Amino acid sequence: MRSVAPVGARPTNLAALPRLLAYTQGLGLERWLARPKRGIPTLALALALVWLVLAWRGTGRPERLDRLDEPLLAALLGRERQPTARTLLRSVAYFSAHNVRRAVEASYAAELPRRSGRVWVALDAHQVPYWGRGKPDRFEKGWSGNHSRCLRGYRLFLAVDADTGQVVTYLLARGGARDDRLLAVLARRVRAVLGRRLAGVVADCGFTSRAAVAALLDAGIPFILGFARSAPIRARLAALSGPQRRWLRDGGAIRLGACAWDARLRLFAIGARSPTDKRGPWVYVTSLRSWGPNRLAATYRRRWRVEQAIEELLNGMDLDHLVGHRLHPNRVAVGFRLLARNLAIGLQIRDADARPAVIREPAAFRAAHVDGLGTFAPDDRDPRALLLARHRPADSATYPLPWTDRIIRLVA
Repeated sequence: MRSVAPVGARPTNLAALPRLLAYTQGLGLERWLARPKRGIPTLALALALVWLVLAWRGTGRPERLDRLDEPLLAALLGRERQPTARTLLRSVAYFSAHNVRRAVEASYAAELPRRSGRVWVALDAHQVPYWGRGKPDRFEKGWSGNHSRCLRGYRLFLAVDADTGQVVTYLLARGGARDDRLLAVLARRVRAVLGRRLAGVVADCGFTSRAAVAALLDAGIPFILGFARSAPIRARLAALSGPQRRWLRDGGAIRLGACAWDARLRLFAIGARSPTDKRGPWVYVTSLRSWGPNRLAATYRRRWRVEQAIEELLNGMDLDHLVGHRLHPNRVAVGFRLLARNLAIGLQIRDADARPAVIREPAAFRAAHVDGLGTFAPDDRDPRALLLARHRPADSATYPLPWTDRIIRLVA
């Protein structure tokens, strides 16, 4: 192996990317993403890599591919030039939305053995808005919490690991889909992915209904769900004693007794954390009858992880951008953004061989594992190999890229 880069090397700003691509291609995801096209067995895999690189670079918009004019990316794909934005947009037809979702689930499960303990999963829904005026009749209206009004678009249901923020599974549905009607579907799919590692699910009151709660009880999945403050609940809160009111006012949690929906359910209330917050107390329903209210409150507060994940996807991967007027292309495009998120966090878990003390947000991850100055050139002794020299000192390493039949060798 050479110790110095050859003369005539070309510059690149993606010097850190090969290691991330090697990690991606070492997880066996080609089972879900490979599909021969135009007589080229690896064409779909190469285009999948372009979708992932776009997401890691902070966008999910095919039309911004022209801004990523990187000769190294074309060389990693085994092509003379990178695909055009039109080719990338048309490529969503090559992939099955079901298989892309299975790839997201597989990328999450790949690093699960490196972590100990059981997993709480936070559920939430996000309305992906359609801002165009061309074909509004193809989109249904749904409530958008970010905009505090109903918007046309698609509804994205996310099941997120409450510890790492990885996406366990997801579903992109019509904009008018009801959260409570899909709660049991998501919870059963989460259990299929996690098995006995699943500790339970947490969700806000939008997912709560008699039918949804009954389905979770029948499935034996523990849960903590938000509960609407109906007239009977307000009467219970009004009947609280003085010490209980003071405890709630100071941000504590108290029991409210059994739930009228089912004798196996328990209600508890949580006060606002800030004395100036007049919105509380909030009420929740749970199937964990033996847990105390403080433990239940601490567990439910981990639901913030799914909200943080949505914010990171919005600001770091263009989650709110739609690629077309039909559901299937958007399911595939959104799936690749979620897959990119899982792979970014999964690489950090593998490097730490455990749950890292700090998980980098998309911008920080991009600076550390995607961007980087360097030079590259073909290896004259191996037509499949590229010699890459990073400006930042790095140990010699070899990264195989089986999806595109390339090998990257780091040199001094």
